[in-house]
Amino acid sequence: MSDYKTPNDKLITNEQAAELNACYKAKQKDGFGAESNDDNFACSSWYSLEDLEGYINYVKEQALEKKIPIDGIRFYFGVYPENAEDQSKAGQNTLFMCPTKSNTALFGENNKGNSEDVIEISPMNMGDQGNPPQINYGG
Repeated sequence: MSDYKTPNDKLITNEQAAELNACYKAKQKDGFGAESNDDNFACSSWYSLEDLEGYINYVKEQALEKKIPIDGIRFYFGVYPENAEDQSKAGQNTLFMCPTKSNTALFGENNKGNSEDVIEISPMNMGDQGNPPQINYGG
């Protein structure tokens, strides 16, 4: 734990977080329509610290084994298909993550988010959107 550095330059205020959440919800309502938005729209995804640490450790182990220089984790938004195995999730949005590697050939050393997805290592999904899924930031 001694190598951990607080990400002070990336922290935001609670007010900024609430505004981001409100803007996200407003944009989704405009895109999906108020009626369809109410039942299946989740505005957050929850992962336990144990799951996140486990996934990061899994990625590091796989990266060492496969000799892939991992530089981060990208989060994607998704929507479960209507024929989802778990029908309670059909049509609901979700958040999943995958490891990335630097693409210095195209972007040089100042990569900043232009990393490539690493498809040789499995992505992670199955966060919990809550019940009901409409949890507001801070609520």
